[in-house]
Amino acid sequence: MNKIIEYLPVNSTGVNNIKKIELFSKNGDSRGFYDLANQVNDLTGKEWVFSTKSVIPKGYPPSFQLNLRNKHGGQKPPELCEKLIKTFTKEKDLILDPFCGVGGTLIACNLSNRNGIGIEINQEWIDIYHNVCKIESIPPQRVIKGDSREILRNFSEDPNFMVDFILTDVPFWKMDTIEKSKGTYKKVGEESKGIYSDKSKLTRFNPNSQDSQQKKLEWELLIKETFSECFTLLKPGRYCAVFIGNMYNEGRYHLLNADIARILSQIGYVLKSEIIWYDVNKKLHLYGINYSWIPSIVHQFIMVFRKERSEKLTQEEKDKIRAKNLQMTEKG
Repeated sequence: MNKIIEYLPVNSTGVNNIKKIELFSKNGDSRGFYDLANQVNDLTGKEWVFSTKSVIPKGYPPSFQLNLRNKHGGQKPPELCEKLIKTFTKEKDLILDPFCGVGGTLIACNLSNRNGIGIEINQEWIDIYHNVCKIESIPPQRVIKGDSREILRNFSEDPNFMVDFILTDVPFWKMDTIEKSKGTYKKVGEESKGIYSDKSKLTRFNPNSQDSQQKKLEWELLIKETFSECFTLLKPGRYCAVFIGNMYNEGRYHLLNADIARILSQIGYVLKSEIIWYDVNKKLHLYGINYSWIPSIVHQFIMVFRKERSEKLTQEEKDKIRAKNLQMTEKG
């Protein structure tokens, strides 16, 4: 049972005078103290502190039919997406993923008791998501097939349609054309293996394009147009988190995270942080061995942005947040 630990002076309405409540997990362990003024999430102070780490050094074990989801080379662990969703939203909030792929964000919405909506242009990835939901007995979230820019533009015509959080893994520029170093490698006592001549599994950001060498300007335009539409739909004061990995190609290292920061900042998002996800399970690869040092990239960035409010919350709005938070603790 949750425990009230601190009161505020009674306000003019005579309600919402509780300040903090100690929350407990289902097995009876204290989660810490929850402040009813919390505008961002359902985390206690203790949980909030851990959520602010700028590095996540963790590999996630296979789950939710990884063998199926892994056909999409850019899939993200639902458990990692769940962590981010719990950091930036409250229960029942609406999460948007404009490039939902095989549904890592959408599965995370089920795990965290949030509502999700995804957009995906590739029917194969949508089919995989629905297949995973069927196998795992998960109620599927809403997925719309099509170009994110067009669909988001249609959403914006409804003034009542707004989202609480945007979480997505953006398509990679040219990633499907990058080859690993030629040749083979071997361990002592083993035969030589030739896996390093494989191409990346990641698909083009435009599956209908016949040009495998997509121009970076086209990629930047896709990002700009998509996140401009997203900005219109994101509630003021709420957050947007974008997975992006830098890449080495044609003899140079490309800071795609800097490109994302630049493009979204020009739209109006305010960059708040970059979180580094270091996947400790990621295998190392040999690139340019014996002739050029090339990094084996085992991390990705999660770029965190916020759509700032034009005006501060009124006292009435703060009281509504406090009342809603109290209802959440009573259900817990």
